[in-house]
Amino acid sequence: MARIALVSTLLLTACGGAGPLRGLRPDPGPPPAREVAVTTDQVIITGPQGFCVDPSSTNDRGATAFVLLGNCAVIANRRSEAQPEVPAVLTASVSQPDPPQSLRETIPELDRFFQSEEGRELLSRNGDAGTVEILDSFHQGDIYFLRARDSSAGEVEDVSAEYWRSYLDVGNRIATLTVLETIETPIESEAALATLQDYTNAVIDANSMAVADPVEALPAAAEVAEPPAPQQRGAGTLWNVGLFRRIMGR
Repeated sequence: MARIALVSTLLLTACGGAGPLRGLRPDPGPPPAREVAVTTDQVIITGPQGFCVDPSSTNDRGATAFVLLGNCAVIANRRSEAQPEVPAVLTASVSQPDPPQSLRETIPELDRFFQSEEGRELLSRNGDAGTVEILDSFHQGDIYFLRARDSSAGEVEDVSAEYWRSYLDVGNRIATLTVLETIETPIESEAALATLQDYTNAVIDANSMAVADPVEALPAAAEVAEPPAPQQRGAGTLWNVGLFRRIMGR
């Protein structure tokens, strides 16, 4: 899809009503959507308090979907709407359905895969493994968390190369949830991770009949224990690059 142009000082302004928020309408208008149901399975994407769906940047293709959430006050063009605690943009990608394969079965292999050249190539927004550096990763239950830096151009303009991301099963699909920060308004890694945890739990709660258990608050990224060394793959271990391509929407 075409790149999404954002005026970061507008979309990502934090609480307080300063700066560009002075230009927002004080009069009532249609409320912004806090959630949206996408794909033929009606997967619900919603964010933490203060984040709303940007309808102009959401693309529901039925088989897959992409959703962007930002500052409710700016999306509604009304200063009375809620604003997020952190100046972030949230995105969600929902994969094609594939009942025989699930993310939870691949979690023991994910660290090694994303550190590999092929894994970094899939993470790269332009398919170049050299643009991606894995900064941190861990899993909690059936949810995998990843912090990476990708210097290639992506779907959303004016955002930092670094991001936090979670992967989780939603029914027969895989949801990829990402917290992005703008170049002009950086976010501490711990705050971005906390926002991602809240975002992940919001999606879990909204799809409570189809997803994994909620995640608990975790220590700062630097304090997360190193994952155990991966075991050698056996003949019976799921190691399907096609699944990872589905995760990445390729």
